[in-house]
Amino acid sequence: MMKVLLFLLLAQDINFAKQLESEGDYFRAIYEYKRIYYESDDYVLKDSVASKIAFLSLKIGDYNEALNYSKKISSEADRNIDMGYVCLLMGEYRMAEEFWKGNDTLLAWLYLRQGMPEKTKVCFPEVVFQRKSPFLSGAFSLLLPGAGKVYSGRAFDGVFSFLINSSTLYSAYRAFKSNRDLEFYLFTALGVVFYSGDIYGSVIAAKEQNEKELERLAREFELEHDVWKYWR
Repeated sequence: MMKVLLFLLLAQDINFAKQLESEGDYFRAIYEYKRIYYESDDYVLKDSVASKIAFLSLKIGDYNEALNYSKKISSEADRNIDMGYVCLLMGEYRMAEEFWKGNDTLLAWLYLRQGMPEKTKVCFPEVVFQRKSPFLSGAFSLLLPGAGKVYSGRAFDGVFSFLINSSTLYSAYRAFKSNRDLEFYLFTALGVVFYSGDIYGSVIAAKEQNEKELERLAREFELEHDVWKYWR
């Protein structure tokens, strides 16, 4: 009779905790789940609740608490999956990789988050990453101002850079032809600054484009393969 009563009370507490969670009141939900965890003797329930506490702790940014309750899960396989998520969000990629060995989907997602699409492609050949070369981007702008930014996917910036550089250099040429030395030196100096800045900006543009593309691939992979489904 006492066991039945305890079961009913715990079921009521679980429903209340779930309601708080659905309402977005994660702090109170965590408190209720913790109370259930320490009041229950059911190891299956305790594992499930510990995983839930870890998950909600991630949502509020309490990574240490998430890691602490992930460690409490008795099943090694489930514990490793949960701890891998926590380590990933903490930026501990090597630890996450160790915990996720054997799960190609999670490892592929991890490699995308790390900026290593080549490793992802081993397991998922359909993932295509078109990397922009910072060296080529800078070289293109060295040959033609703005060309590197166009190559890096910033056509408007590239055209704008070309117009600024060409107009500045043309102004320096006109000043030289008219023997206006002061204007010639001024526009030449500005031209060198704009030209150098365009080359440097093209290198940065390629790097930023690669980062954006990796973020896009990681988001698409996350949605397509439902990577959070492994969380208990």
